[in-house]
Amino acid sequence: MKAEVVIINPNRGMVAARSEDGEYVILELIGSNEIEIGDIISHKDIYSMGSEDYYNNTKLETFNVYVQNVCGNLEQAKEQCFL
Repeated sequence: MKAEVVIINPNRGMVAARSEDGEYVILELIGSNEIEIGDIISHKDIYSMGSEDYYNNTKLETFNVYVQNVCGNLEQAKEQCFL
């Protein structure tokens, strides 16, 4: 499933991406991969929690994240990313 990166908190390494279903997956970046607003990322199951390898379709690279949560709207996503 694909999702578009819509929020980044670089100070905390937190990212929110809007899925094709309209929900927001909250990711904590592990490592120093460069993610940008608008990047299309994918994973076989964005609803799985914990440490996962995601794929950045925009930059053609794999990156590691810790999936923190899935939430239903943009305001919740901002809160989850500490914004």
